[in-house]
Formats: sequence, structure tokens, C-alpha cells
Amino acid sequence: MTNLILLGGVFLLFYIIETLLPQMNDGAFKRKHDLSNLGLGVINLLLSRYLALIITLSLIEKLQIRGVLYYLELNSRTTLILGVIALDCINYWWHRLLHRVPLLMRFHTVHHTDTLLDVSSALRFHFIEVLAGHLFRIPFILILGLPLESIILYDIIFNINVYFHHSNIRINRTLDITLSKFIVTPYIHRIHHSTKWREANSNFSSFLLLWDRLFKSFTPQGERSTPRYGIPGYTEEKYQSLLYMIHQPFTR
Repeated sequence: MTNLILLGGVFLLFYIIETLLPQMNDGAFKRKHDLSNLGLGVINLLLSRYLALIITLSLIEKLQIRGVLYYLELNSRTTLILGVIALDCINYWWHRLLHRVPLLMRFHTVHHTDTLLDVSSALRFHFIEVLAGHLFRIPFILILGLPLESIILYDIIFNINVYFHHSNIRINRTLDITLSKFIVTPYIHRIHHSTKWREANSNFSSFLLLWDRLFKSFTPQGERSTPRYGIPGYTEEKYQSLLYMIHQPFTR
């Protein structure tokens, strides 16, 4: 509950900042857009995140597997940090898999049909994708022997940075470039939401930008932020409706 309150507070802070200092002003459309995304976020929380957490904790407790990190005999701080880095790498490959496997992309398309990028877009994921993403990392958690503390800490870091790099905050380009030497920033992630296929299939990292650079999927910032987001052919207003987003993956 403490983590939920913390993340809710950070989300609200980014929402206030982007309202006062927006990169792009889409006020007339923003309210309805944000309510739909928030609604999907609440569904994710109730149906996917808690269920995935219960499954993960139950497996860790029941199986009691001594993973790779146990046999390395590292101190607790090093293990914690390595656990966070490992989870971030796992999440990078999950994101690439979403774009490679057509069945998975049907669910991930819900996120990419967002034509107005702001902090509420960080919540716009289909609940089946969210659940599948958490289940995807369970075998890696068990094999590596990642401590529960790493999972909790990464969840906080991941969500805060996802809020940040989806936000519509007007940020100085020089500052953005400096930060993006290490982490994913708004200018970097906006490229991933571009209507251009090549750009949308790059910049998969969620926290550390290391993975895109290491695995050759990085597209740097241009002179200005990508002005158009979404997927060509998915521009109708229905794609911004909460009810349509829920059943969108099951339509042809």
C-alpha cells in the first residue's frame, strides 16, 4: 500500500507539471483521453498487477530455488543492484518480443494507438499484456534467484521512469540529452511512439538506455520532439475509448 501511495503521488506530480508546462497543448482532447487511460490503469491494477504479484510471491516461497546470485555469495547491496539491472534487461527483451510476435502486438497496439502522449499514457496497457509481462519474468527471477527487495525496488523505479518518459513535460533539450546518456527520457521515448515504423521499432528500454545502445536498437533525439504519435490507420476516435481499448485486441 505504501508503494501504491508513493507511485500515486509521483503520478500526480508529473500530471501537475505537464499541465503547467506542457510540451504540446491539446487541452480540448486531453481530459477525455486521460480519463480513458486512467480507467485502463485501474483495471490493470486490480486484474493484473496484484494477481501477478501473488503468483510471483507464491512461487518464490513454495519453490525455494537457490538461483545464480545465491552461489555468487555477494553482499546484499550488490545483489539488490544486480537484481534491479537484471529485471530492467528482462523488461527490455519483453518489450522487443511484443513488437516481434503478432499475437502479443495485438495487445501492445492498445498502447501505441495513443495519439496524445502524456503521463496517463504510462497506464495505457491492456491488462492481458500487463499480466503476461509479469509472468514472462518469473522464470528469470527464479533462475537468477532475485531477492524480493530487488523486485519491489525495480517496480518503483520502473513505474516512476515510465511516468517520466511518457509525460508531456516541456523539458530542456540539453538536459534531456544529458539525462539520456543514462536513462530513458521523454524525447527518447517519444521516438518509440512515432507514426514511422522504423522509429516505433526502436528505443525499447524502460529505465536504463544501456540496453538499446548495447543491442543496437537506439534512435537518438532529433532537433525537436516527434510531433505525431500513434499507428497509421488507427486514428479514429474509437481507439481512445476505454471500452474499445479493452476489446481492441480481439477485433480484426
